[in-house]
Amino acid sequence: MEPDLVAAVLGDLAIIVAAARLVGALFVRLRQPRVVGEMVAGILIGPSVLGAAATEVVFPAGSPAFLQLLGTVALVLFTFLVGLEVPQHLLRGRVVRVGLVGVAVTFAAVGAGFLLAPLLDAPGLWSVPGVPHEAQALLIGAGVSATALPVVARVLQEKGLVATAVGAFGIGGAAVVTPLTFVVLGAAASVATGGDPPVAAGIRLGLLAALVAVLALAVRPLLARLLARRFHGTDLDGGVCALLLAGALLTAAATDRIGVQALPGGLLFGAAVPQLPGLARAVQARLQQVVVVVGIPVFLAVSGLQTDLRTVRPEHAGAVALFLLAVVVAKFGLGAAVGRATGLPVRDAGAIGVLLSCGGLVTLVVALAARLLGLITPSLQVVFVLGAIVTTLATGPALDRFVRPG
Repeated sequence: MEPDLVAAVLGDLAIIVAAARLVGALFVRLRQPRVVGEMVAGILIGPSVLGAAATEVVFPAGSPAFLQLLGTVALVLFTFLVGLEVPQHLLRGRVVRVGLVGVAVTFAAVGAGFLLAPLLDAPGLWSVPGVPHEAQALLIGAGVSATALPVVARVLQEKGLVATAVGAFGIGGAAVVTPLTFVVLGAAASVATGGDPPVAAGIRLGLLAALVAVLALAVRPLLARLLARRFHGTDLDGGVCALLLAGALLTAAATDRIGVQALPGGLLFGAAVPQLPGLARAVQARLQQVVVVVGIPVFLAVSGLQTDLRTVRPEHAGAVALFLLAVVVAKFGLGAAVGRATGLPVRDAGAIGVLLSCGGLVTLVVALAARLLGLITPSLQVVFVLGAIVTTLATGPALDRFVRPG
């Protein structure tokens, strides 16, 4: 890296951390989860407030790409920590139910995409000329289905709910929906380029299933033997810590290459680590503050740099309303209904529906990926961004109506 770029990145990190803490503290006072404020802070230091010219001065060329890489690594490590923390005994006997809820919500979101696509079919405004109708429908379905696994986990952490049945079920459901969302996005890209979506999706799902099997049948037993010899209560030596970090990063690299993004990889590896007493706390003591205080705000800031709310127009209101209606019906409504049908109490099922409705930064990632693929117009990207903001703002208060914070 050039010296000027090093200085710029370090200065940008300082700005991001300060803005995230200040705006996050304000949102805590407003009885919102801190992570919602951090998401808004990322938008405030971007072109939506500063303007394009000022943003380019504060975040010069090369800086956003480097910050995005740092933020992605931080999100992988955060999902790894969440995987360590979720009590696995709470998921025993519930894995099938978690999978059913996640799959049902994703299919409903795709169905909503096919219903919305004809309504959002003005070429140049909502649809990209030359992109097939089916690709547009799958893209909208991916936007509706997107569930912010990191944000869901942060909200549950802040409310003391991770180590509960609702927390385990919510994180598990989000972990199912997240890779499926990117399978749907990949299918949209395949349609747009004349490929075979069922074959592409089947290959991705097959590779993901193979990775899960390797983690469960090979990696977990090896880790159990190693940790039995090297970890005793609270004494986590550097070698074990390095091994766990390498495993999380390699698993994330594998999921990214499969085509379902890196985020689920950290969670999958964390879930594969045997839950020995004190292990999760020992790892968190080394990583939690840096990852949460610096890493996640960095990723949110990069998303904010790609978002310009000055482009919002009155014609966006109807599309945003349709998008939010689809989220409420396909994710909250169906998520709660399937959760209840699988035996969850009414309030717990409602809480799962709320958590799965949180689009957050994953909706932003879908929009950014779609832009790189040439599948989304600026107006539809605005709809995705506004939908992500509204669903994230609603998550904390709505969750409080169904469960009492710990």
